[in-house]
Amino acid sequence: MVSTKPQTASILFYDEETGQIKLCNVLRSKVQAVIDRGMSVPVPPEMPEHSDQPITDEIARQLGGMMLLLQGYANPELQDRLQIATEAPMNWTTPKPPTE
Repeated sequence: MVSTKPQTASILFYDEETGQIKLCNVLRSKVQAVIDRGMSVPVPPEMPEHSDQPITDEIARQLGGMMLLLQGYANPELQDRLQIATEAPMNWTTPKPPTE
């Protein structure tokens, strides 16, 4: 069943002026060109297309953690505030591309 409601996209960002992480919903049509140029990853990554698997509390926690860690990479001033348990300690340095 196709929805007649306009699709929205959620944008998470760090506001340097207020030191807050903010979330906003926008019409997807307004940001579709940006989405098309970006890298999209299903959450969780192993979930197949057209899946009807439940989206559990654990998946929600993983998504939230992943989004916050991505903000930490982009905003080093936020890194010390992120008290998130990860499988291995966070290495915030950007990996160097391999040389040929």
